[in-house]
Amino acid sequence: MHDKTRHQRLAATAYDALVAGGRVLEADHHGTKLIALGDGRYLKLFRRKRLLSSALMRPYSWRFQRNARRLGELGIPTVAPEALLRIPHLRRTAVLYQPLAGRTLRELLDAEPGGERWIAEFGRFLGQLHRQGVYFRSLHFGNLVVTETGAFGLIDIADLDFRAAPLSAALVVRNLRHLLRYPQDGDRVRAAREAFRAAYDQAGQALPDSATALLALP
Repeated sequence: MHDKTRHQRLAATAYDALVAGGRVLEADHHGTKLIALGDGRYLKLFRRKRLLSSALMRPYSWRFQRNARRLGELGIPTVAPEALLRIPHLRRTAVLYQPLAGRTLRELLDAEPGGERWIAEFGRFLGQLHRQGVYFRSLHFGNLVVTETGAFGLIDIADLDFRAAPLSAALVVRNLRHLLRYPQDGDRVRAAREAFRAAYDQAGQALPDSATALLALP
């Protein structure tokens, strides 16, 4: 049985066979980043951005798997990693995983005019994350999935921290600032900020005044 905490080497021929018939979902000028495979699984590829970095000892693929496990322990729906891979000919590491079934919050809001109910549910979920000490740097509505049961879950989870206590006011504001970088998401939260704040507070941690002031800005 393979040790799921260790990277398995994937030769070029094996990689080509794995991705045959797949569909590239994300790519940039460095190459492919995410592939939807023909069997329904996903392959997320990571490159080391600097020659000397913490990613040398703890690759982003390993962090992705660790974060999925920690989220599961907290009862937060997320993806299900199956294997860590090292792909020498691409100079990449990768994680092979089962995606989280559902629709992204952005998709739901695009299909439902207004959508204040979903913004309130998002506020409640974000309040829960912050109360549990989860700092999700990649926060935007394309990385939040609403499952078939109506629960919120996280995807694209490599860049995520777990704190021993609820997030400080400064981190809450920083997290919201990241979300507000995406106008299609930030405008929706600002338009329903009272519902967002009320639901956030119901999760057991009051939204800091500095965050409230940030959402009130045009």
